[in-house]
Amino acid sequence: MKKISRWPTFLLPLLFATSSFASPSASSDAFNFTQSTVGYASLLIFGIAYTLVMMEEYLKLRKSKPVLLAAGLIWILIGFVYKDIGQLEIAKSALEHNLLEYAELLLFLLVAMTYISAMEERRLFDALQSWMVGKGFDFRTLFWLTGILSFFISPIATTSRPRY
Repeated sequence: MKKISRWPTFLLPLLFATSSFASPSASSDAFNFTQSTVGYASLLIFGIAYTLVMMEEYLKLRKSKPVLLAAGLIWILIGFVYKDIGQLEIAKSALEHNLLEYAELLLFLLVAMTYISAMEERRLFDALQSWMVGKGFDFRTLFWLTGILSFFISPIATTSRPRY
């Protein structure tokens, strides 16, 4: 049987992307970046940053550096456009919203990583692994058991994040 490439399936949604997928809460006064120089420049900056992230191992560069630089440059471009058209409040509210979302996610991940580190320090995962192997589970059973546990624990862990 011939192996089917994943690329066409992965890229298929891009062919059908329309403005109907836009957020219904978007303001009608907002500037349309889809056919603008700033929009194309933002896509180029994003592409360069994404390429640098993929080449992390070869460049010995942390993923956060190109991502944060690209995000900053894109927000600067957006800010200039909205300043030029006299609608700085739209850009300001969008930046505040996104910055708040980023801060919430960062704090949540910081707490989650601290919690996992504490469990690793107390060798909880080693004890759990010893218990499961001691029960006679083979690798296939261990795979499915941890997958099912992750499936049910993950939504609980992510919904416990406070929303303000």
